Amino acid sequence: MMKIRNAAVVFAVIGAIGFSQSAMAAGVKSSLKSTRGMAVYSKGTEVIGTIFMNKYGYAPLTAVIDIPSGRKLTDVKVTVLAKGADGVDISYHVAANELLQHSGIPVFGLYADYQNRVLVNWTEDGKRQNHTFNMRTGGVKFTPAANARSSYLKGEVKVKAAKGFEDRLYLVDGFGDGSARSIVGHNNPKAPGAGLWDRSPTLSMYDTNGDLRWYMDYQAFRDAEHYRKTGYVMGIKQVGKDLVWGAGQAYHRMSLMGEHVYSRDLPGNYSDFSHDIHHRPNGNMIIRVAKKDYRNDIGEIVNTVRDHIIEVDPNGKLVHEWDLNGILDPYRDITLKGLDMGAVCLNVDVDKAGKTVTKEELAAMPYGDVPGVGAGRNWAHVNSVSYDELDDGLIVSLRHQSANIKIGKDNQVKWIMSARGGWKGDLAAKVLQPIDADGNNIDCTEQGQCPDLDKFDFTWTQHTAYIGKNNDQRYFKLFVLDNGDGRGNEQPAMPTMKYTRGVEYVIDEENMTVQQLWQYGKDRGYEFYSPVTSITQYMGDKDSNFIASMSTGLYEGKTVGKILEVPYGEDKPAVEIWVHGMAPGAPGYRATVIKPAFDQ
Repeated sequence: MMKIRNAAVVFAVIGAIGFSQSAMAAGVKSSLKSTRGMAVYSKGTEVIGTIFMNKYGYAPLTAVIDIPSGRKLTDVKVTVLAKGADGVDISYHVAANELLQHSGIPVFGLYADYQNRVLVNWTEDGKRQNHTFNMRTGGVKFTPAANARSSYLKGEVKVKAAKGFEDRLYLVDGFGDGSARSIVGHNNPKAPGAGLWDRSPTLSMYDTNGDLRWYMDYQAFRDAEHYRKTGYVMGIKQVGKDLVWGAGQAYHRMSLMGEHVYSRDLPGNYSDFSHDIHHRPNGNMIIRVAKKDYRNDIGEIVNTVRDHIIEVDPNGKLVHEWDLNGILDPYRDITLKGLDMGAVCLNVDVDKAGKTVTKEELAAMPYGDVPGVGAGRNWAHVNSVSYDELDDGLIVSLRHQSANIKIGKDNQVKWIMSARGGWKGDLAAKVLQPIDADGNNIDCTEQGQCPDLDKFDFTWTQHTAYIGKNNDQRYFKLFVLDNGDGRGNEQPAMPTMKYTRGVEYVIDEENMTVQQLWQYGKDRGYEFYSPVTSITQYMGDKDSNFIASMSTGLYEGKTVGKILEVPYGEDKPAVEIWVHGMAPGAPGYRATVIKPAFDQ
């Protein structure tokens, strides 16, 4: 089939009605260069100009209304009008530089397979004007099997958005049916790292009525036969007007409109990105990686697994490396012995649910993407990175250590928030002491079992150790998604005793203490339990705690991502949306809040 690259297909029709690109693009494998969207042309009778649907080829629920040369529009506002009585308008202002960037007006947040109505207000020749455009979109295209899961195309509203939360948009990073997985890997079969960690993603955005309002046509972007175009899509975040994420051997940037900004290989001998990227205010990025051809402490050459973090500058040049094999203890196994082997992050094997491994089994594990000790095995499983600008401290979550740790730019550990068991030497002195609200010590066991879990508990196989509200030089606020597997470094009597929670702590970095301030999810029990994945994040614009428990129901074969926001200090969600998974064994990874930032 012929490839269409960087060419607009123009149809002569009457009126300004858009058509989706999806019918033409079906079955077409695209390069990283975008396929231009279809346009509608009406021989000068259009109100403003030509309408390009999916102009850049990767965001089918977007459009650009071309502004002809010689016309000057200012004070532009776009409103994609709601569908039905319960629908939600998406409304935003468009800055002058954005009009120049697109040579037109960007339209974001269309409904799929629908005759959309888009109200545009603008000023021209000193007069305020407006017009409602009709834009027809096509059906959603993920992978064939994913498309068949129509439940994924509509979020289920569990808590109707409270006042002030109606305009929220949630981008869900999910995983499809697993078709066309990568067939390429690293050239070290004895110690392969995580090079084959790959699955076709679904990247989709929902409003607070549960309606799909944006998705990325990732099948036009990835190539299962290309070393640098595969890998799990992870760590996707909004940075200004763009989305940034990593996958396998590269990291990428693309605008909300689908403009491909860049794709960059990981530098040097770094490999196997997964889980997280953190964007610093100076433009540098902190990226979780691994290391190829690494000589471990017994002299063997291995590809490591999820145990390195690097910082790169805005041009992709390496600034700093944190090698956790040298900073921490890769042989600490207290948490690994308590893990549920049925779900080790996205490596899901229901037949192993509830099973654990012994110290001897861990030591005898082959090299590769398996739980085990020592460089070359998945001993750390770093699944989040963030950065404290106040003291140049890297904050990492190590799932397989059930530990949240802060490390300086000098590669020295500042503190460890974890059960005391297994930490030795200088590292043992960095473990924080739990205290209650009155400053009294809480005596937990070496295993991490504490007397009153409503007052204090550690986090277990957690995801996303991020900075909370009102962080300062002495008192560090830590907000964590506590998945809850291996709580107390053991498995409970019944699997249904597990629970997942979002939990906020304050760490006194001078006195080396930690106090639990707030939690949500414990009272919901197993219904809210996600054995893997998920996210928490403090949202300053709404003064709320955002929590997404993304793999509930995983072992029952009916995965649901449960996305909610709780006003800060309260205990009931202001909004809650459930998004159903693609297939059994396919958890959602994370969700994130998206803002139509076209006014920058």
